[in-house]
Amino acid sequence: MALSFFGKLRGAWEVARGRYDQEIDSEMGLWQGRFFAAINDHGLLRRRWRNEGIIAPGVYRSNHPNAATLADWKARGIVEVISLRPAQSAVHLFEAEACEALGLRLRNVAFQARAAPRRRPLLHLLDIFDDLEKPALIHCKSGADRTGLAAAMWAIHVEGRPVAEAKRALGLRHLHVRWSKTGVLDRFLEAYERRVQDGPIGLREWISTEYDPDAL
Repeated sequence: MALSFFGKLRGAWEVARGRYDQEIDSEMGLWQGRFFAAINDHGLLRRRWRNEGIIAPGVYRSNHPNAATLADWKARGIVEVISLRPAQSAVHLFEAEACEALGLRLRNVAFQARAAPRRRPLLHLLDIFDDLEKPALIHCKSGADRTGLAAAMWAIHVEGRPVAEAKRALGLRHLHVRWSKTGVLDRFLEAYERRVQDGPIGLREWISTEYDPDAL
């Protein structure tokens, strides 16, 4: 009975997601988008909890910021925002609207938290790192998993840190749980670490020529 109840609850959640996560270019769409952002996307929780951290001097991490939080970041000097979430959602539209009003550059590269990262977004993120204008903010939904992976990749690719050190960006401090499905992101870094032990190879080269997300 409990399983049946939770199955129905999940079904209702998915219906709400499809109904409310849409364009915000009408009065109804705007209302639905705000409801989705606040409830389904846990925006109410993020009004108080920001899960912030420092990746490197001038590079910061957090969970998904709302318009007020983006204004706070702007006041702290941020000029660029990197979202690791899809660019097709009401939440993204609100963020894009706020960034435009604040004069912040917004770039998206979509990752999944519970699946092996694909080559294209990985390489896209490295491209962004190579011409990132600082100070900058990197975020996903909760700031725990995808943002942790991005922080680790920054440490490896930009700062040349050992993988063992970079892996610390994915940890309980920011609520990443490696023994859940999100542990696949840890395994991505561990796969690269094993390869480096066999001989030096840059992160970009390994992703481009050897990394197999399906095998991972």
